[in-house]
Amino acid sequence: MEQSKNRYSTMSIVVDTGASVTTISKDILFRAGYDVMSGMSKRITTASGIEYVKEITIDRIRLDNYEICDVLVYAHTFPQESFASGALGLNVLSLFDVNLLFSKQLIELKAIR
Repeated sequence: MEQSKNRYSTMSIVVDTGASVTTISKDILFRAGYDVMSGMSKRITTASGIEYVKEITIDRIRLDNYEICDVLVYAHTFPQESFASGALGLNVLSLFDVNLLFSKQLIELKAIR
């Protein structure tokens, strides 16, 4: 039986140029209809040490006017104190030229493919 997935979930996400793969909160993925326990287990190294996550391919991720389909993400538990529910990694960032405008608290994306 295929699990029903919500079309959209809005979240706060940080840009992490040190992350190879985009990471999204297990809670967000679960609420969007993904089975966060059935993905392939993966051992990763974070700033906090070694963590174990699940690899999941999500249908799509939308950033401003851009939509990327079939995106590999890591399902991970973020600390309750965290202001973000995810970390945008190089598997998504590498699809864009990125300008960080700190004075405006803005990120500009321009697709390169």
